[in-house]
Amino acid sequence: MAIKAVTKERIDRALAVFDRDYRDTPQWREWHLSQAHRYAINVGGTLYPAKKVVSLATGIPVIDFHGGRETNTYLEKRGFEVVELPRGKQAPVLQFTPDALYDRKTEINGPFGGSRQSGIASSAQYPAVFLFTGDTGEQYGYADHWEKGAYFYTGEGQRGPMTLTRGNRAIADHAKDGKALHLFHALGKGKGCRYIGEFACAGIIERTQPDVEGKDRTALVFQLVPVVANESPREEDVEQDAPALPTSLEAARVAALQACNPSVSEPGETGPRKLYQRSRKVSHYVQLRADGVCESCRKPAPFHRKDGTPYLEPHHVNRLSDGGLDHPRYVGAICPSCHREIHSGVNGGEVNERLKQWLAQNEVA
Repeated sequence: MAIKAVTKERIDRALAVFDRDYRDTPQWREWHLSQAHRYAINVGGTLYPAKKVVSLATGIPVIDFHGGRETNTYLEKRGFEVVELPRGKQAPVLQFTPDALYDRKTEINGPFGGSRQSGIASSAQYPAVFLFTGDTGEQYGYADHWEKGAYFYTGEGQRGPMTLTRGNRAIADHAKDGKALHLFHALGKGKGCRYIGEFACAGIIERTQPDVEGKDRTALVFQLVPVVANESPREEDVEQDAPALPTSLEAARVAALQACNPSVSEPGETGPRKLYQRSRKVSHYVQLRADGVCESCRKPAPFHRKDGTPYLEPHHVNRLSDGGLDHPRYVGAICPSCHREIHSGVNGGEVNERLKQWLAQNEVA
């Protein structure tokens, strides 16, 4: 039967109903992994089951109308993005080489998802947010630049005050969502995008900048710090008189979760220092949570540090690199042997997947 026509607002309300009443239920918690679902609605990087949402919006049972092209066309006509869920094929590896050129359609957003036009493109299928900057940005009210070890990236919104929604929210929540920030420099139409690197958001700054019409407005500027694997913090980023970290597991967890939410602040403190002081809280909590036992192989730490604490290494299960800031749900404290196997072993992917599942079950989001 034909799908009853409803407004876009009706479908928006159905999305909210799914979030409220269905998303966390046993039946729908892992729906996107089921072979029964091939397509999904992508809203800012969050996936929704296409047929279920249309059913909620129209009142028509899912068994009474076709999915696939009929449902997808119905949704696309109302302004929604529909994506195909990866099924039964080798997934491309989310890895880029600094300074290399990539075609956005075929090598970035094509295989990994996210809008192909927006400056901030959050993927619904992969743990990544793709950011694009360019020399023409200033004419649209953007002024991106390097400053004191951080890249100051202007958020989206060409007119009026910027708000912490959509793409801006994706950047702010990237640690909580377990997503890496990949920054590219767009060279112009047909010239490709040069990969700058992976970053973590250290903070958000409000600045008065002109919009596309030349009118002053409040802009959100993100302090993005390059993620360098296994890099020790610079001396100027470590405060000798930094406050002591909590000793109880509960207090350490609260501090770690708070650290994953970058706040709007003054630009006085450097981005690298902000990020280090926040990420050390996550690392400290993860070490306390492990309690001296590798969260991968479940064996005791191989030795103790000079200060008497068990030696375990933080590993980010959603990224090829380790470093930067991530939510405790995506960071495991593991022994050096498991860490090396994940990064270099023939079964590293399976070991990483088991750790990811363990974290999902034992660390509440």
